Amino acid sequence: MQLSFKKEELFDNLQIVQNVAGGRNTLPILANILIRAQDGVIECAATDLEVAIKVKVEGTITEEGEITVSAKKFVDIVRELPDKEIEFATTANDRVELTCGDGIYKIVGLSSEDFPQIPSANGGGLTIDGETLNAVIRKTEFAASTEEVQFLLNGLFIKLLEDKTEVVATDRNYLALANCPPLNITEDITEFILPLKAVKEIQRTFAESSSVRMTPLNNQLLFSDGNATLTTRLVEGNYPDYHVIIPDSSDGRTVVAKDAILRAARRVSLLTNPKNNAICLEVDTEQIQLSAKTPELGEAHETIQVESGNGSVRIGLDARMFIEVLSHIETELLVLEFTDETSPFIVKPEGHDDHLCIISPMRLDTVHQ
Repeated sequence: MQLSFKKEELFDNLQIVQNVAGGRNTLPILANILIRAQDGVIECAATDLEVAIKVKVEGTITEEGEITVSAKKFVDIVRELPDKEIEFATTANDRVELTCGDGIYKIVGLSSEDFPQIPSANGGGLTIDGETLNAVIRKTEFAASTEEVQFLLNGLFIKLLEDKTEVVATDRNYLALANCPPLNITEDITEFILPLKAVKEIQRTFAESSSVRMTPLNNQLLFSDGNATLTTRLVEGNYPDYHVIIPDSSDGRTVVAKDAILRAARRVSLLTNPKNNAICLEVDTEQIQLSAKTPELGEAHETIQVESGNGSVRIGLDARMFIEVLSHIETELLVLEFTDETSPFIVKPEGHDDHLCIISPMRLDTVHQ
């Protein structure tokens, strides 16, 4: 095989696939990237048997073929090469030779025979607007659990309804829900759980895509945009009923500038107790006071004015969760909804009904101790 690439084109695509290669797998072939030139198309691919990514790379094919090379070494070498044309060639005994400028780099590869087969898009499924896909992921994925014991919560739950599509993430302490227009997959599928690793790779792979096709494949889901293909296994199991923790109504409602409360929360959180990260919010019709107190560190109090409000509450929240939620609201004003110190605390963008976040309150006696 003999190929040539522009460095930027090759490196950008290697960055897309490299995160999937390696990991905890014990099979050496899974730490490698597959380079294939066939039928006039160059592809790079990687898989960990849970998530697989395949991307097309612009380049010149002098001789077709395929080989796998260490993802880490290959990417590290290409990163450091000068911005000149890169010549890629296979030699005897599954070796790869890279030539760029005055440098020659020889890498030990592995035959592609044992590299897992990666599915290709077949034209089925549905198409979702790329901006919409990235928006619902951005608004929710931060709330997914990262604890392996909660494997059902280690991803995004997507529920296909007639009038909308719901995308949900939760770790049982806080929850993020975003809606987008209905996605009517023709096959018999109405809901599924995307694993968190796949979610993060979808964000990287399709960050600039105008539209993305989603195709069900048994217990897998394939995403494609004409240039890249990502296949992921779906998490098997029944997602918890998240609607039971979403209040039908709240007694209090306050509108506040997002940047003002976010900055105040970040400052006050510097003096929260590292054991519980607890912060106290005292909300009334005119202002919100944020406070934290730790005997070993000190205390902080900050007051911000609200745009409008009715009702009052004194409530304890996890500062980390509160800041995370505020950071993912995409409007200048946000709405805080509450009932009492033991009821779920709701944060959502002002003027939009397609996104809400819920934080479980903390006991107030844990805040100032």
